[in-house]
Amino acid sequence: MKQHAASAQTSLADIIERDIYRGALAPGMWLKQIDLEDRYGCTRLSLRHALEQLQMRKIVQHVPNRGYYVPSVDEAAVQEIMQARAYVETSICEELVANIGDESLARLSYLATLFADSLKAGTVFQQDEANHAFHRELLRSCRNEVMVEIIWDLRLRVPIAVQRANNTPARLERSAREHFEMVEALRLRDAARLREITASHVTYPSEGSR
Repeated sequence: MKQHAASAQTSLADIIERDIYRGALAPGMWLKQIDLEDRYGCTRLSLRHALEQLQMRKIVQHVPNRGYYVPSVDEAAVQEIMQARAYVETSICEELVANIGDESLARLSYLATLFADSLKAGTVFQQDEANHAFHRELLRSCRNEVMVEIIWDLRLRVPIAVQRANNTPARLERSAREHFEMVEALRLRDAARLREITASHVTYPSEGSR
């Protein structure tokens, strides 16, 4: 099915990265340019530019005379990504505490409930959307846009299929509890507690991604 062309707000590279994350372009898949041009309704030049961007960010890999492909993500790579995420996300906790407002706190509480409810009856994609909605709202209180971009880039480097394989029901329930604990730490303006919860949330003991 042909996808919509990239908008001014969403680049073609972002759209391809999203499809890799969701598994529409699976690990190990070779990315045939003619197929991608049809899928995204783009020109060969714009597609090549997007693939070059993704190669620089190690989202895709390039083999001379063969083309681009989606690399597999092994457990060691997942752990490195989680460690990087933990480092970056804990570094902004003071800023989140300083900037959070009552309206955002109320929104976060609602979204934490939405994610918890999605674990009972929602699909994997609904759970993922609810989780991302919570973290998008959380990151609105970070004024450093570069840091926010880095965090989302790291989050999207672990495809949802890899997360699905590692996320046990117990781990998902713990993630849901930690969302509420984050909201409470923000309400109390407790940056140290928020750092502690965030580190646990991202690097849950060597069992894969969250």
